[in-house]
Amino acid sequence: MRRFRLSRPVALAWEHGLIRSGASVFDYGCGRGDDIRYLREHDVAASGWDPHYRPANPVEAADVVNLGYVLNVIENPAERADVLRKALAPARRVLVVAVRVDRGPLSGEAFEDGLVTSRGGFQKVYTQAEFLDYVESVCGCKPAPAGLGVAYVFKDPALEREYLARAALGRSAFGRRFTIAEFESSELGAAYLSFARKLARLPRPSEFPQFAALAERFGSPRRIRKLADAALDPAEIESLRLQKREDFLVCYGAMRLQGMRVTRAALLPAETQADIRSLWPSYRAARAEGERFLFSLGDPRQAAAAAQAASVGKRVAGSLYAHRSAEEQLPALNRLQLFAARQIVGDTEYDVLKLAADGQKVSFLRYPGFDNDAHPCLQSSLAVYLPRADYGFRDFSHSENPPILHRKDALVDETYPLYQKFAFLTRQEEKRALLSRPDIGRKRDWEKVLRQAGLEVRGHRLFRRKSWPAGP
Repeated sequence: MRRFRLSRPVALAWEHGLIRSGASVFDYGCGRGDDIRYLREHDVAASGWDPHYRPANPVEAADVVNLGYVLNVIENPAERADVLRKALAPARRVLVVAVRVDRGPLSGEAFEDGLVTSRGGFQKVYTQAEFLDYVESVCGCKPAPAGLGVAYVFKDPALEREYLARAALGRSAFGRRFTIAEFESSELGAAYLSFARKLARLPRPSEFPQFAALAERFGSPRRIRKLADAALDPAEIESLRLQKREDFLVCYGAMRLQGMRVTRAALLPAETQADIRSLWPSYRAARAEGERFLFSLGDPRQAAAAAQAASVGKRVAGSLYAHRSAEEQLPALNRLQLFAARQIVGDTEYDVLKLAADGQKVSFLRYPGFDNDAHPCLQSSLAVYLPRADYGFRDFSHSENPPILHRKDALVDETYPLYQKFAFLTRQEEKRALLSRPDIGRKRDWEKVLRQAGLEVRGHRLFRRKSWPAGP
């Protein structure tokens, strides 16, 4: 079967920056070579070997070696381990390993330590924990989870530290940064920022003659202040110091969770070393605070306090919900919880995070229609239980009455591109006293409430019959 995009493990390695233009990749068990072809088109020196399709090709050393969905089809356990060791040997920097994990039932007859499917093929289906333990036992080092059934075995410690730092500090809020950049580059925004620099503070609306035009384009005075703060940051140095301090603690905690002993400052990135010198009296003091921060991960009271202090997100029954664009704005302890969860399931697709009040569970929720649907339906939930390093998956894609979202504006920062649209609908629904009801959490129940009230939602507006309200 031919594919028309990168396989999941190769796509993850590309997304995580392990495969880059100019790097070399060897696909151990490459099949028809689809990944090889696509990588070559993007200036990656890629080659591969496969016992059926490319048996004559030599096995070559490469920066990255991919062993994608090979182990789970090998019947003999001894041969399986031998293949994993042979794939690890030519990897100069990192080995990418992928297997099938138990996200759903698979029927077949038991054979060896797996089963023979209805198509006659062998499948060894792993749990995530079993997979990671197996890779560690064969390779002799702790793998880094990249996704369900996907792991990285690093040979290059510097690359591993770089990857862990990126994973720990979260994903960039692209929409938010785009809006800030748009504000800075616009003529009105630039004039406002220039005047703010002259005053050494943000101008009041009455002081800036073009404020009405600025508000028409970028929204309320409060939103403009947030955009200007992000661009100017009047307390830039202090704010940056606080952020750098938290980033170091998250990074330090991530490396310790991965089992790395950070005993020398020289092992850290140069930028981090400079941050430490400016933030702590000594590296020893920084490490001591890092250890205290790491152990706070298991304290439900500190987890609850961090979630309560979050400047973004909404709280429901004690749990904190936040959109993925706001991940990097969460308190440091919450970000370390996310990293710990990814150490169990790796990177996964999600739109909304749910952090339990006691800090013991992190859920990755998929709402594919988050931006476009006024009240998007929950498609799936991947709940990660941190104390026991386990997870549970629930699929709502075939449900006739799935859970839905309300108050989307509370999940994002005010600089999110669609914030005004979300907030406008929330104000309308609050005015109609719809959001205080206990029976609106699922699709059919919400639709029933709207019918009884003679209302309907179109786009992100609430209206009665054909009377459309004014608004953004």
